[in-house]
Amino acid sequence: MNQLLEARGARLAAAVVSGVLFYFTLGLTPLWLAAWLAPIPLLLAAFHASRREARLLAWLAAAIGLSSNFTYYLKTTGTVATVVLLLLQVLVWGFFVTRTRAAVLASRNWLVVFVYPVLLAAIDTLVAFFSPHGTWGSFAYTQMGALPVIQIASVLGAPAVVFLVGLFASTVAVALYRGLRIERPWLAYGVPLVLIAAGLGYGAVRLRQARAAPTVRIGIVAIDDFIGGNTPPERAEAVWRGYEDTVATLAREGARIVVLPEKIAALAPEEAAKRQLELASLAQRTGVYLLAGVQLNRAERKDNASWLFSPTGELLAEYHKQHMVPHLESDLAPGKEEIVRTINGAPFGLAICRDLIFTDFGRRYGRLGVSALLVPAWDFYRDAWMASGVAALRGVESGYSVVRVGRESYLNLSDRYGHTIARRRSDYLPGSRVLADLPLGPATPTLYARYGNAFGWLSVAASAIMLVLAARAGKQPKPAAANA
Repeated sequence: MNQLLEARGARLAAAVVSGVLFYFTLGLTPLWLAAWLAPIPLLLAAFHASRREARLLAWLAAAIGLSSNFTYYLKTTGTVATVVLLLLQVLVWGFFVTRTRAAVLASRNWLVVFVYPVLLAAIDTLVAFFSPHGTWGSFAYTQMGALPVIQIASVLGAPAVVFLVGLFASTVAVALYRGLRIERPWLAYGVPLVLIAAGLGYGAVRLRQARAAPTVRIGIVAIDDFIGGNTPPERAEAVWRGYEDTVATLAREGARIVVLPEKIAALAPEEAAKRQLELASLAQRTGVYLLAGVQLNRAERKDNASWLFSPTGELLAEYHKQHMVPHLESDLAPGKEEIVRTINGAPFGLAICRDLIFTDFGRRYGRLGVSALLVPAWDFYRDAWMASGVAALRGVESGYSVVRVGRESYLNLSDRYGHTIARRRSDYLPGSRVLADLPLGPATPTLYARYGNAFGWLSVAASAIMLVLAARAGKQPKPAAANA
């Protein structure tokens, strides 16, 4: 392998292989196994290349992988933002690879196997903290199809998932390059093996210990048609009748709670008052707890809101979305309050769509001890799988089930372990519906919900120390050549 990669063409081929694997890793419907394998050929090629060539190979692999999202970014962010976003991500992958290469070539210390995964976890933490898009795009979401892997998030958060996946790739790449020509090889390869086995073992045990939980029958329905100012009145009424008829059907089939999607309609004050009375009457007639998402266009402010009604028709809560989509929702006022209501003896929290890409938001509900979140949403169709996975991982991290009802997306229910209880595509009139028995969490916060992202910030600190030490080593004067 090492001899083969002495040839530039072989290194280029290795980068392309990694790029293809990244294509199936970094997209909106990632393959979890590809994430474990994708960095290995690229790292090996970088170890045999010059610093400049290694950077170019990393950029090439990242560009191939990230191209899977090009048209999605164009649609959701525009041309300039797409170019900037993709360029930043390509540069970040170049940083991962070149810093790992520098560490591996500069030292035979067994700890070099941790450079790559620590950098991954550190950048994941920093992006989640500073980005206006929260955790969207986190490498952790590549593992939503591998439930044992993501359970560690309930203890250490998403950065621990990123760390485990990166540790495997780094260890394999270093082993193929260095072999036994490394200090304490039994530690270099044994410690990562133990950590990976411990993480996966914890996940397997947690999944096996999942006990039969009390359930509540949930009905969810989404009609993709949006009711705006230009919607013909007859079409608007048809959409509202569609929701009314489906709620009644779900109630007859045993639903105790029915959840509708985000922004069914944009409502002026008079229309909002009328629709609120009609939804209250619907909840009373059908005997269900009813949650519906609407946009409220008041004179003083506009809100992305949801209304929760009791089976008696009482308005139990009006929740306001806290995290708006940049540009698309710049005219809406963000909410500032989490809301919990008891339904059938269990505490339920309220959220709307984009709220769940922020880990601090999810943790707050975990600390409030909710059994489940009810989440109206509206997506961009192509990102349905990813949006559902983001919501499910918040439930794993903080210990609750999630009911997410997306227009132009999935109607999705997941439990506190990330199992998909039910899933179905939304549709235009007459819409799409799901009826399922949702397991309720025990209403006790996980360790991650209680203590936060300590592992992620520890990775940031470790990365900073590594970079400072590397910078100091680079400034050391080289020894003078001996006289002949």
